[in-house]
Amino acid sequence: MGHYSYLEIGTAKALLCRESYYPDVAALFVESDCYRRKETGEGWGAEGEYGYESSIREMSQRLDMQGITPSVALADLAEGLSKWAERPVGGEGPQNPELAPPDIEQVERDVRFYLSSDLETLPYSEFGRVSDSGVVIDYLHWHMDTRSLVRLLLHWAPDQNERVALDLSELTGCCVELDPTKPYADQARAEQLAVATTNLPLVVLTEGSTDARLLSEGMKVTHPHLVGFIRFFDYGAGSRPRGGVDALADVFKAFVAAGIGNRFVAIADNDAAHEKLLALKTNRWPPTCRILHYPALPLLQAYPTYDPATGTSTPADVNGQAGSLEMYLGQDTLTDPNGDLMPVHWKAVEPKTGLRQGALGEPDKRVAQKRFEAKLKAARSGQPAGTEDWSGISAIIDSIVRAFQ
Repeated sequence: MGHYSYLEIGTAKALLCRESYYPDVAALFVESDCYRRKETGEGWGAEGEYGYESSIREMSQRLDMQGITPSVALADLAEGLSKWAERPVGGEGPQNPELAPPDIEQVERDVRFYLSSDLETLPYSEFGRVSDSGVVIDYLHWHMDTRSLVRLLLHWAPDQNERVALDLSELTGCCVELDPTKPYADQARAEQLAVATTNLPLVVLTEGSTDARLLSEGMKVTHPHLVGFIRFFDYGAGSRPRGGVDALADVFKAFVAAGIGNRFVAIADNDAAHEKLLALKTNRWPPTCRILHYPALPLLQAYPTYDPATGTSTPADVNGQAGSLEMYLGQDTLTDPNGDLMPVHWKAVEPKTGLRQGALGEPDKRVAQKRFEAKLKAARSGQPAGTEDWSGISAIIDSIVRAFQ
């Protein structure tokens, strides 16, 4: 005889688990659902009655928020019945040659009967049918996602205000000794989220929609194998959100506050943004997020600059002072018809760092972006010139790839 946990829906018991519990079921509860009551009768629990409980209605809403709606669960059921029908006798899983896979309508009838049956008042003649219905549920669990099966059990329950509980009482007894003081629901949910996080694409936040679009398109050329694994945050078609490093910081904090499941990276320009994000970077954030800047680029170590105050032009290392995205679109996009690099125009000195900040002139900036768009178009059509410089975009994507290393 073993010790079991099980899901209670009203008076019915389902999803028995020997000497443990199903984490996907535990993750549907929260710690405020935990109950501990003294033993009121004979049982296995050394700590009395212990587990988690909620209502069917509340639990159904939690599953809906995870995308496990009744229609999704029914689709999973249909797929599970197909797998059941195709499984060879003697294969992995429960075996019963006399039990043929039912159709969806029969499953619903059996489950509804099972959940509405009170074993204390049930006629003896009906016990066999209840037992068979319970076996069907066990078989379905082998072929279905646990949460989908739970959603159907809840959906077909006769009273949506009835209690639903994960009973762990037997696991606190001899040989099992589950510690009732530990937060098993929170732990299961954290593990569930960790798995989801590793499967979701990495989201990249930028200083604005133009940066997001150009980097996304550039990545398709430099790192096409990462399409679908990295997603640049879409600020919305046709919208003109407030851009810049301050807006990036706000979006980053909003993502943290919302508990976004994806891992995400905020990446800012390689200029005064270093100083502006310094306070943000000194905070302790969840391990699922990072704050980056465009990396230092060899091209920018001795780049032409122009000082409008003195009218002088000199080469300078503009890394950390003028590293906006345009400087990473490629040397070919930054070279004018005379073969000269478009100069960085110096602006004001940052008071905290004492460093001057600069950028391309607005006309040059627009030209660089148009040239990059043309370069993207040629690459997409399979007709590149063969002399394009993608090193800046490649360096940015590489820095994002290394963000969590």
